[in-house]
Amino acid sequence: MTYFALTRNKNLYQKVAEILDEKFGCRQTIEIDFSSPKPALAGAYAGVYDFSISHSGHLAAIAVSDKNIGCDLELFKGRERAAVIKRFCAEEREAIKSERDFIENWTAKEAFIKMNAFSLATHLRRLKYVDGRIWLDGCEQNCEIVHLPFDGGTACVCGDGDIKIITI
Repeated sequence: MTYFALTRNKNLYQKVAEILDEKFGCRQTIEIDFSSPKPALAGAYAGVYDFSISHSGHLAAIAVSDKNIGCDLELFKGRERAAVIKRFCAEEREAIKSERDFIENWTAKEAFIKMNAFSLATHLRRLKYVDGRIWLDGCEQNCEIVHLPFDGGTACVCGDGDIKIITI
């Protein structure tokens, strides 16, 4: 089960702890390990639950799950994205007709990168997102990508295999 919350961009790790307590019954103190690129739960819940946080402006997205996950959040800003889009493959460029299309592509890639604790700098050019699927170095990845649009932007959660998202 994956729980997703769109919230204000403050006290995010406290909110992760609250979701773990309320939805998974995690009563012990939540410890977070910041020693790797992807913050992870430590102590009693290490390897049992996963979380991902993203923020844009005043909003934040939090995903908490019993599966490996990543999430990303982007707000619509009306920016011209041509310089970035020209670096995408032909299939992606063809599919991107609007800012929403671009944001869905971007958030899918970034959520995948976060799920795997990769680096945006080293992996973005190696990814392709077309027809709701992610490819890394030409190989389709076994992950589920769920977009969660809202007024003013979109969030994306990427998870290992089948994920069921409950918005809270």
